Amino acid sequence: MSIMVMEILPVGIIFAADRNVTGYDNYGNTIQDKKIEKVLKWPNRKAVIGFVGAANINNMYMDEWLKLFIKEYEDFNSFEVLAKELCCRIEKQRRIDEGSNSPVPLIIHLGGFERRNGFEVPVIWFIRNVYGMGKFDYRDFRKEFQYSEEFWNMFPKAYGEVFPEEIRKILSVLAKKFQPYWFHHGIDLATFNVMQDMLKSTFKLLCENLPNHEFPRDLSDWEKYLKMQVLMYGAYFEAFFPENKHFVGGGVDIASIPWPE
Repeated sequence: MSIMVMEILPVGIIFAADRNVTGYDNYGNTIQDKKIEKVLKWPNRKAVIGFVGAANINNMYMDEWLKLFIKEYEDFNSFEVLAKELCCRIEKQRRIDEGSNSPVPLIIHLGGFERRNGFEVPVIWFIRNVYGMGKFDYRDFRKEFQYSEEFWNMFPKAYGEVFPEEIRKILSVLAKKFQPYWFHHGIDLATFNVMQDMLKSTFKLLCENLPNHEFPRDLSDWEKYLKMQVLMYGAYFEAFFPENKHFVGGGVDIASIPWPE
């Protein structure tokens, strides 16, 4: 299933994910025999995209398929139109790929900035065929995909009514607390969330108490912390699970875009 971590910060948006792909041998046993990119960036830096779940589409790996999609829509003008087109294309092809078989979960996030009321603000579009989340795992997978913008759906629920001109200030306060606003998707999120809370608390203490640890200031600084989160979770699978159950691991890919000035 993998792990994907997204953080929305006053300096920009960062996506990070591990690289392992779970396959099957001739006896139906799981194996990790391939590593692919699960986060990608538009060449003009207008958007970042990442996925977890099904790693194959139209007889190619998902990263290859997404690179073709990105090339086709390199100069898009609307995130909503782009998300809708991606959702329709994914559903159509996955229906062909799966045929009469049960659906395999696939979750895609598309992030970037758009102008609202004269201010650049983050947007995070969510494309998925997962319709339910249990306490520990995803539930209710369907053939039908749906799409929605989730930052402006979820952020006001946590912080009340929010205006575009306030977003960056609120994100700055959260970053100073070492609690940047995030979205997580992947396998056993309950375990990952506990571990990443511990990791952030540890680094906050290090930055506050040791001279050789400085508080992150720019995108490259924050990228290191996301990388550490993914590496930590991969180490957890390597330490506690047999080799054919390393659903997270294989390194880290990171893609980010700065807040437009």
